[in-house]
Amino acid sequence: MSASPEPRVAVVGATGAVGNQLIELIAARGFQLSELKLFATDSGAMQTLDAAGEERLVEALESPDALRDFDLAFLAIPAARAAEIVAARPGPRLIDLSAAHQAPGSIPMVAPGLTSREALEKLRTAMVFTTLHPAAHVLATCLKALGPPTGFVAATAMLGASAGGMDMLTATVDQTTDLLSARLELDDEEVQRGFNVFMREHERSIASAIAAQVSALVEPPPTLSVQVAAIPVLHGSALTIDIQAASNGTDARELLRAAPGLLVAEEGEPLGVIDAVGQEAIVVSVETRPQSVSLWCVFDNTRLAALSALWIAETLALSSPTLA
Repeated sequence: MSASPEPRVAVVGATGAVGNQLIELIAARGFQLSELKLFATDSGAMQTLDAAGEERLVEALESPDALRDFDLAFLAIPAARAAEIVAARPGPRLIDLSAAHQAPGSIPMVAPGLTSREALEKLRTAMVFTTLHPAAHVLATCLKALGPPTGFVAATAMLGASAGGMDMLTATVDQTTDLLSARLELDDEEVQRGFNVFMREHERSIASAIAAQVSALVEPPPTLSVQVAAIPVLHGSALTIDIQAASNGTDARELLRAAPGLLVAEEGEPLGVIDAVGQEAIVVSVETRPQSVSLWCVFDNTRLAALSALWIAETLALSSPTLA
């Protein structure tokens, strides 16, 4: 461990979609650290990445023990590999982004705007944290802003290729190119990602995890139905939410405008997934009806995931900035 008050930080999965965002945000937000080391799986190692204007080598993480001299490690890697590191407890405080695809377990799952200061204070000595799925973060943030729902809540998440990491991004680009050239050939178990919207067992599993995460963080837990579909968009995702209108006539737009992390679009303004790419805010369009409120939310899922992980580190005083 470092003797410096500023932590030694490792980003594991630095060449991935979320890892890239983490590196960019560490520099952009002025996260104070004494050392930054970049790791990847073997296939992503021996590359160089720009980190705060400096070219840094990405090394292969041979074993969890390679992290023992760090104070903090972000795990932006597949769940199986992250689980190995968490089980090994190599020494640093771990922020596991892979658990976002799972229902809440014994490891604290926290998020900006959703976890209270009091709860974080109690967790200050914990050594492992997990982040929410970005769609769960969006859904929980909107429900918290609107107040306890009085009826059924229906939500559909439409996840772009970046939600599945660099491999899914590459597969979507390659398939789209092959489709346009009329030479696409798929293996028996392979799904067409280009020019296709689909829902499989994987998406249904994510939907169950999102519903469980929202129920764990929103009080009282809503009566909730969540569906997830994969869409042929490279970067960014979208979420629809339908909720019963408040009986007291409260203006949903004003409630959402007052919520941290939300940016409410002007009424009638066209809003696409591309409008949220590169933004830290969740962009929301609101349509009110006599008995219900419909929300169309667009967000940069990789940036939101990275921001949530960095917020944990900041708020636990691993760096000088602290967010409300």
